[in-house]
Amino acid sequence: MYGVKCITFALWINILSVTTGEKKCILELSPKEPVIHVGQDLELTCRVTDCPDCPNNNNVTFTWRTTQDKFHGGEIKNEQTVSRMLIRNISVKHSERVVCKATCQQTQEKTSKIQMFSFPEDPILPKIKSLIAKQEQMLICTVLNIYPLEKFQIEWLRGDKSIHKEEPDVKTFHDQVQNYSSVFNYTPSVDDLEKNISCKATLNLNSQTRTTTAEYGPGHITVSSNNTSVNLGERLEITCHADGNPKPTILWRKLGETQPEVQSQNHKLIINNASWSQAGFYQCNASNGVGSQQMKIKVMVVGPPNIPKIQLSHTEEPKEGESVSIVCSSEGRSAELTLYRRSQIIVTGDLNESAVRLNISSIQITDAGIYTCEAKNSFGIKRSTINITVQAAHDIWSKPDLPVAILPAVGSVSLLTAAVLLIRRCRKKAKSDSSNISLD
Repeated sequence: MYGVKCITFALWINILSVTTGEKKCILELSPKEPVIHVGQDLELTCRVTDCPDCPNNNNVTFTWRTTQDKFHGGEIKNEQTVSRMLIRNISVKHSERVVCKATCQQTQEKTSKIQMFSFPEDPILPKIKSLIAKQEQMLICTVLNIYPLEKFQIEWLRGDKSIHKEEPDVKTFHDQVQNYSSVFNYTPSVDDLEKNISCKATLNLNSQTRTTTAEYGPGHITVSSNNTSVNLGERLEITCHADGNPKPTILWRKLGETQPEVQSQNHKLIINNASWSQAGFYQCNASNGVGSQQMKIKVMVVGPPNIPKIQLSHTEEPKEGESVSIVCSSEGRSAELTLYRRSQIIVTGDLNESAVRLNISSIQITDAGIYTCEAKNSFGIKRSTINITVQAAHDIWSKPDLPVAILPAVGSVSLLTAAVLLIRRCRKKAKSDSSNISLD
């Protein structure tokens, strides 16, 4: 019965306060839910307004605490109806609910939830030697001093395309900043080449994002044309492309020289009015601060062949029965070589052969004559000749292409002439003798 009377009395008091227009004080605590980075300063303000029970605003008492009673303190400054608390160099241990209590006849409390985070640096990516199509590459992205880790996410990008996402597998809560690394085995496709690769780290507590683009050396070099031949006197232009970040510098050099000459610095190898001396091997060199790669190509200058050379292995006239060689050669230009004698093919070479050779193990007088060396390609024909004579074993001199059958004929003519002269002499002598006979 006594309890019922107390409740009734309390209700009458409330009704009376309403009817008499009594107001409750207004207590404000700001910021209400601050999100602040570790190491910064945070100031909380607790303010009382419209409080009729505190005449001249001199009777308000403020106290600060945490809901877990683990408050680590701050600098408190009270000014009549306002109390301020400054927490310097805030740390993860301050991540809790702070309560401000104001008392002036009436007592009120307000709570502010402090949320801490740490995300001070961009992701760290080690330099990658190269990214080559269809070759697996391990990528590592490390983010330092993260908090809270359970709100963290990493995404790998190639160009604008997402290629991998992951979130830390956090099984227990950690009340300290941590480092986190994402290890991703990536196999680039041909379509991905020449696109930057990036690691994007996001802290979902405040949607803060940091992105780092990887630096990698040239790993894929291509040229604009597979046709690296040029006609004599015409123009050849070949562009070299290389994948890499930073964008690689391209230099063309001609190889085979003591100090290879730089041909170009703008990705293009340009040959104007091609000459025979510009044929050879060229190298495209792609380099940046991470690494370098090279690609070698062969430039061919095509046109009519050079005048071929035909040479005999002997410096003097060969003797009958000796071993000799006849060499037909052409330098500098692709041509098909053929060795002729009396318009008949003796030896023929392939298009890429620079020389053909005829070996005669025992040369005879019948081998003497004129030999022709011919160089031929689709642009023209060039020829050279040599006249070979053979010295007979018994000092019988042979001229080129002289038929053997003429020798007996020459001998026969000589004998016939001698016989005629002998007969004439005999007749002359007989006539002389007859004229000297005396008749008795």
